Amino acid sequence: MSDYKLSILSKRLQSGKCQIKFEVSQIDNKLMYGYLLSEAGATLKEVVNKIEQQVKVTMSGDRLSHSHLYNLHCRQQENEIIIFKH
Repeated sequence: MSDYKLSILSKRLQSGKCQIKFEVSQIDNKLMYGYLLSEAGATLKEVVNKIEQQVKVTMSGDRLSHSHLYNLHCRQQENEIIIFKH
């Protein structure tokens, strides 16, 4: 992801966790954005690494359909990142 720009905004929630909103862009072209729920003790480096890993997987396989949007009963808790295309 060296040729991409990653912008991050965070908001502390009452639960103590942080809601992270991020945007991935490339020279005035917004590619995708998403949200991440992070623990309060997570470092910026950990958050950025988690986002970069998921964005790489998403960009390589075009996996932007999220099964949890269709069936909330079968929602998987392991993937806390939600990514959308612009």
